[in-house]
Amino acid sequence: MKDTNSKIKVAIGSVFISILFVGSYWLFASYRPKALSEIREVRGYHTQSEVDIFDLPYPRYAKGVASDQTLNTKKFTFETDKSPQEIQTFYKNILLEDDWKMKKEGNIDYFYTSEYKKDNLSVIVWSFYDSDAKLTFASVEIMKFD
Repeated sequence: MKDTNSKIKVAIGSVFISILFVGSYWLFASYRPKALSEIREVRGYHTQSEVDIFDLPYPRYAKGVASDQTLNTKKFTFETDKSPQEIQTFYKNILLEDDWKMKKEGNIDYFYTSEYKKDNLSVIVWSFYDSDAKLTFASVEIMKFD
């Protein structure tokens, strides 16, 4: 009698452990962590009457490479299939339409840069064509001076 009770307990314990194993595996396999912060991939589908300086749009199909933000600055670097001149024109149109003044612009070979000023704010845009990657890399840095 005692031997039969032990076999039943072992069988019930084995079934219970099997159910726990299958349940824990299912929970593990279905787990999807939440992203802590998302890099903006595509911007520029809509326009606003006033540009929020710390939220400038990005060219269509731009892919974020890096971003950095402090209290008074924000920098976003991205890659795109657009030319360096198209990137400069994109930001020139946006900023000049919002009464920004171009402080300086220039280029050397495939490297283009421009700087814009408005009140105590400054925006620096640089773009560079990488012939090996066949992509343009660009960066927009927004600075606020107190």
